[in-house]
Amino acid sequence: MELGGLAERLAKRAYARPVRQRLVKHWWVWLTIAVFAVVANEFFDRDVAGDKNGHPLGDFLVAIVLVGIVFYVSGFVARRRSRERQPAGVGG
Repeated sequence: MELGGLAERLAKRAYARPVRQRLVKHWWVWLTIAVFAVVANEFFDRDVAGDKNGHPLGDFLVAIVLVGIVFYVSGFVARRRSRERQPAGVGG
């Protein structure tokens, strides 16, 4: 039973390391996307929705969601492209 838990923890760590490395390596991309999300959300709130008060937590959540979506979609696209470039018979 304990061995199963160990394998699960190791698998989570093996997944977390490349994710963390991508976040750190391309920090400026994620920061740019977050700033764009906050500015776009402010524009939408004030001009379209008519909300003059603003909600800082809402801006933060929009930025986190947008960075998360772009992060995981970019990872999916990168994995798909790397599979397409593999020669036949390589990788299983």
